[in-house]
Amino acid sequence: MNTINFNEDQIDVLKEFMNISVGQATSHVAELLDAFGTMHIPKISIKDMSELNHIIVENIDKDSNYYVMKQLFSGKFGGECIFIISEKSSNNLGSHLFDIEKPLKDDITDAVMELTNIVTSSIISRLTEELNVEVQFFAPTSNFLQAANIVDTDDVNTYSKIIVVSTELEFKDHNISANIFILTKDEAIISLRDLIDKKIEELYS
Repeated sequence: MNTINFNEDQIDVLKEFMNISVGQATSHVAELLDAFGTMHIPKISIKDMSELNHIIVENIDKDSNYYVMKQLFSGKFGGECIFIISEKSSNNLGSHLFDIEKPLKDDITDAVMELTNIVTSSIISRLTEELNVEVQFFAPTSNFLQAANIVDTDDVNTYSKIIVVSTELEFKDHNISANIFILTKDEAIISLRDLIDKKIEELYS
């Protein structure tokens, strides 16, 4: 794949779109949890796929276990959302949503899945709305993994360059936090850059 670069204007537009998108997602999650939450300013970087595991591990506790939800989306802009929440935060989430002290594992999985669906659909739907395109969502997968096993070897072998958008969702009063990574891979990066250029032309025409 040819070297991919985004100029300053393209990065600024993408950052602005992501800020709007995560803001909407935070609002929707706050309604679900009936609590005040924050989502950190997204970090955007272009990396080799082989670097993804390091990027994820440096943002989480490498000694903890995590519920990992992965959801693919496709269209003119495609990619994958990875939602990562620790076992401790997941238990607190299930306890808060179902109003029980010790939620069952199935309850915890359901709570995490519901939270994932709201976060990923809100972020991607708003982002693609800004880009004036539509996407199709695929059914998410759910796994309970150690931190070092979050990235599959198959993923590393299948993709080369990725754009990584990372942010953290945090509800301090309930000790709930999660990390969200949005990956745009290979040819989809070119498509994303073209869509951003088209948007820039519309804004300045």
